[in-house]
Amino acid sequence: MRNLRRLDDGLARGEAAIAAFVLLVLILVAASQALLRNLTLSGVESANAILEHMAWADTFMQKATLWLAFVGASLATHGEKHIAIDVLGRILPKRGEAMLRGVVWIAAGVTCFFLGRVFLASVMNNAADIPFEYQVMDMMGESLHLCDASAAAAAESGLEQPMLFCGARSFLILLGAPASTPDTALQLIVPAMLVVMCFRFVLKGLLSLLRATGQAKPEPAKIASERPSAPPGPMGDA
Repeated sequence: MRNLRRLDDGLARGEAAIAAFVLLVLILVAASQALLRNLTLSGVESANAILEHMAWADTFMQKATLWLAFVGASLATHGEKHIAIDVLGRILPKRGEAMLRGVVWIAAGVTCFFLGRVFLASVMNNAADIPFEYQVMDMMGESLHLCDASAAAAAESGLEQPMLFCGARSFLILLGAPASTPDTALQLIVPAMLVVMCFRFVLKGLLSLLRATGQAKPEPAKIASERPSAPPGPMGDA
């Protein structure tokens, strides 16, 4: 259990770094787009040309918001900052409260797991359809994904292979989640974070059940809160 909790803490640090990076890029893109639009209204022609090259900005901001929402939800689960109804927990004894929390958290983990499966099936269903701009005809006249075709075949079709996306797609194929477009690949954050939340809920539930049965020690913070405070010294508390 200790190793699993260390793994959970490591995942949380990585998620916090990802969330901070995505938020920073989101702010920069949104501010740049707003500035360029104001310059366009002021008659700056070059700003309009730059905006045309930033046609991807709206889609990026949508996906960045999605990433922030689910990474933030996962971090809230790690810190136990998610929304919870603890009416029964306030009236039950400590052992009963720990038992109730364990059952509820494990049930929440199972729910997250099946939600993740549903979202993954939906994303994979969308990934099965290859958009026209990502289709390449091979020598046999068969339609291939742009990343699966050769560079020569892509050049003959007047297309250029996006190396960054194709590399990410190859990695996703190894994980059993082929993505047909960058939008589809970015949507995989939903089932991924649901699986992480499932892991966290189940881990916390098992620890709570172990504490309820006396097989695990309370958390250090709870031990410190239960210790009697030291009496003030002769000069009183600082």
